[in-house]
Amino acid sequence: MKLAQSDHINELQSVRGIACFMVMVGHCLVFYTTTPSFHMFASLFNGRAAVVIFFVLSGYVLTRSLRKAEFNRTTFERFYVQRFFRIYPAMWAASLLGLWYIFVLHWQVPSDRVDLIASQFRPDRFDALHIIASFAGLTTFILPQLWTIFIEIVASVAMPFIAFVAFRRSNWFLPLLIAAVLLSFPFGKTIYHVTIYFMDFIVGAGLAMPGVASRLFRRAPAALLVALAFIAMAMEQWLPLDYWSPVAHIIETALAALIIGVLIGAEQRIAVLKSRFLLFVGDISYSTYLLHYAVMCIIAKVFTMLQLTAQVEVDTIILSLLLAVLTVAITMPLAWLSFIYIEQPGIQLGKAALLGLPAFRLQRQKVGTR
Repeated sequence: MKLAQSDHINELQSVRGIACFMVMVGHCLVFYTTTPSFHMFASLFNGRAAVVIFFVLSGYVLTRSLRKAEFNRTTFERFYVQRFFRIYPAMWAASLLGLWYIFVLHWQVPSDRVDLIASQFRPDRFDALHIIASFAGLTTFILPQLWTIFIEIVASVAMPFIAFVAFRRSNWFLPLLIAAVLLSFPFGKTIYHVTIYFMDFIVGAGLAMPGVASRLFRRAPAALLVALAFIAMAMEQWLPLDYWSPVAHIIETALAALIIGVLIGAEQRIAVLKSRFLLFVGDISYSTYLLHYAVMCIIAKVFTMLQLTAQVEVDTIILSLLLAVLTVAITMPLAWLSFIYIEQPGIQLGKAALLGLPAFRLQRQKVGTR
């Protein structure tokens, strides 16, 4: 039986986990310089499209969280405080690991036939300003994947306004979406391509509008459409399009919206996405995403030291596969610890911080006297 749209949809959490797994394995498989055929295989783990799933899903979840909001000062304060404590604690923990890697291993151990980090961790940016900016989520010096967190932060600032349009001024929504799509073409080369990806949050907000997903996907064959969408995402990087092409991004956004819209609106459920393991992977996906890059780089440096010590040179395809297996095996337990001891306490700390806001205390007092 289909869940009511206001209920928590477990399958969405599983999809978040699958998208995170795609990013993690994809990074590992393209870390080393390998053969063109292996690189083509690695491209099936389309991390760029997986990131789009993150953004569309965030747009949906954040907009749904504001569906009953009065869009006043209290709402904005609550939203921004909760987003701060949701994003930053786990990011700071992962950044500390990344900083340790840079200090101890990155420049001290020579790189071994690498593609992925050849232009990362630039020595000219190894200063207090860039380190502070990285911990603020404003640059990618410590953790290269933080470009997506920067986009999340920018979009989070705008989400209450987007939600207001979705729920209170629905006739403005389509022009807002069209404007975001059109602006992504001439202004796509902004910092971290934020103008390209901003539309994803608006698309997610559209899926949160009352009745939209159910009207579009109620009778849809959910399992078939979701499977085909993931396959299309895997194959999409083989199209003759530039990596940062707005056209490629629109294709990925459409596929991500299809996956999420089907899971929200279709009557048919997908049993495998409700499995305990995939739900667990989804629960720890944020910490997994933050931690995996530093873990991957540390393991790669260990590989280099072992080869230097043994005076052997292992084939990079074998190294890539070993790197993927070990990165998954080490990152997931670390992510679980981060989820339990950093993410969840951070969320609780955010709730406690709200009690310090005068407007929120006044609202709680009014509720208590009813």
